[in-house]
Amino acid sequence: MKYLELNSSEYKKTLRLSIPVIIAQAGQITVGLIDNIMIGKLGTTPFAAASFTNTLFNLVLIFGLGYSFALTPLVGKSWGEKDHKTIGSWIKNGLMANAFMGVILVLVLLIMYFMIPFMGQPESVLQPSKDYLMILTISVFPMMVFYGYKQFAEGVGDTKTAMKIMLWANIINTIGNYIFMYGKLGAPEMGLQGAGVGTLISRIFMAVAFIVLFYKKEQYELFVKLYNQSSFCWKRFMKVVKLGVPLGGQTVMEACAFGLCAIMMGWVGEIGMAAHQIAITLSTLGFMIYQGLGAGTTIRVSHYKGQNDKEGIVRATKTAIMIMIIYSTFSVLLYWGARNILPLMFTQDPTVIQLAAQMLIVCGLFQLVDGVQIVIAGTLRGLADARIPAVITFISYFMLSIPFSYMSAFVWGYGAVGIWFGFPLGLFVCACLFQLRYKSILKKI
Repeated sequence: MKYLELNSSEYKKTLRLSIPVIIAQAGQITVGLIDNIMIGKLGTTPFAAASFTNTLFNLVLIFGLGYSFALTPLVGKSWGEKDHKTIGSWIKNGLMANAFMGVILVLVLLIMYFMIPFMGQPESVLQPSKDYLMILTISVFPMMVFYGYKQFAEGVGDTKTAMKIMLWANIINTIGNYIFMYGKLGAPEMGLQGAGVGTLISRIFMAVAFIVLFYKKEQYELFVKLYNQSSFCWKRFMKVVKLGVPLGGQTVMEACAFGLCAIMMGWVGEIGMAAHQIAITLSTLGFMIYQGLGAGTTIRVSHYKGQNDKEGIVRATKTAIMIMIIYSTFSVLLYWGARNILPLMFTQDPTVIQLAAQMLIVCGLFQLVDGVQIVIAGTLRGLADARIPAVITFISYFMLSIPFSYMSAFVWGYGAVGIWFGFPLGLFVCACLFQLRYKSILKKI
């Protein structure tokens, strides 16, 4: 309580930055839940195909999101130094770096499209998965444009604009899904492909909306002027790329652990795939809070870094962790207490419900360490530290978590739920090593 009283302003600033991010992610999660419920009504095969396709696609999109994070600490440091002219240059070169990566990610997804038949999935899900993935691939480029503007805005402490755009996009996505999935208002009935069309329309809206607001909002008038005065700078372009690639790798490696587990679920069967999709969707209820706090921490830390304020960096990190502990406790109680009820939102199949409930028990076990590692990762990102955290993430997930999941499921005989056993191990090791890295950097400041 004494810490709370002494640092109440830090709590307010952290929450003011984090809450819009959390609300935006809550909106995305809500529309994700609605998507899954709507797709689930199409049948088990479309639901399994969506689970598999989203796993592949989200790995690429999450890398793009992590890559775009590079712009926030660079802009945030300049903001803390009150070097506004440099911010204009970061915007221009950061957007160009994002567009460059958008093209690369589209090419990666096209390769995945042709590799789907060789990934060991049930024959029934192959063609629906390919058709769905092709539509989602088109949405990557506008999404990367949106991410570029979003991360610039967060760097100068504006998290509300992206929140508003994302909430409107979620509404557009839901309406688009309803129209094209079920053939309403004269549109063709496209089933699972209709869900892809709804997503594509919403992501084009997100990019266009932020571009318009960037040039129209009075809040951005100075930055538009500085952006127009700036020119391409190879050094800054490459700095974004060099910082963004390990950040993207760090972000995607954790997601990749979940993604590879989804592929392993395909080796178990459609029941395991469906239960995994339910559990992984529900697990985002905790993740959205932690990720929002991580984003707020990145912004606060980058500003303090620009001011060369070591105590501020420590204060911002500690504040976010304390908020996170409170929410993680709530998450554990929810997953354990309602584990047999929550899956009913997606399916009435008793076998799927029972298996999803077992996965939610495991999900509750790693809430605390997941929150800690996300917040400290946010601090390290604010300090523009990416390479060592990427190595730590690789060790935690690829050398420990994924092998442990495989052994639990296929060697030790725990089946589909055993695939989830690797998550607590990987997250715990990652949280510990991130903490050591954080303390090492503090000593050098």
